[in-house]
Amino acid sequence: MHAAHRRLPIAVALVVTLALTASGCAKSSDGSSAATPAPASTSPAAAQEQFLGRHYPSQGHVHLDPGTTDTFKYNSNPATSGPHRELFSDEFVSPAPLPVYVQVHLLEHGNVLLQYNCSCPEIVAQLADIAGEFDNRLYPPTELQPLPADVQNAEEQGLAVIVAPYPNMKSRIALTAWTRLATLDSVDKAKIVSFVNAWLHNQQNASQ
Repeated sequence: MHAAHRRLPIAVALVVTLALTASGCAKSSDGSSAATPAPASTSPAAAQEQFLGRHYPSQGHVHLDPGTTDTFKYNSNPATSGPHRELFSDEFVSPAPLPVYVQVHLLEHGNVLLQYNCSCPEIVAQLADIAGEFDNRLYPPTELQPLPADVQNAEEQGLAVIVAPYPNMKSRIALTAWTRLATLDSVDKAKIVSFVNAWLHNQQNASQ
């Protein structure tokens, strides 16, 4: 009889402990009650997907002779591959449209083009700022502006991001790389940077 009375407090303590565990509560180090932590969120929205654009089959690397009329039907607009002339541009931000045969040559080397079809100085400035994050490292910091030789050297290596108007397209903004095209209605820096990072100087996409 006395042994049963001695075991009673232990049994009561065990019941209380089980009740606290079932309720999901525990004591923190300062003595206050704390709820059992919820599992971490695994929402896919937390990760930014790559913006790669649409793939167009390569139409080859044919080099056009100077003076040859370019009547080729490209499979995308702006063009992303095909016949072109071996010419470069002189500026990272061009005030004039680039001929298609120049666009394709730039892409062939691994450069990326950011083109626009609008009278929109704000959009041009935004695109130029984004391109500058890549281009400003391609010429000496002692130069206020890159020289044509700096630009063409970068283009030869496939390291340039070129901004230019292009009125012969339906899209407001077009991003092009070799066999790749993405369009936007407004400047989305995250998407543009993702596209550039994916395809700039991409040897698999611009093999000659």
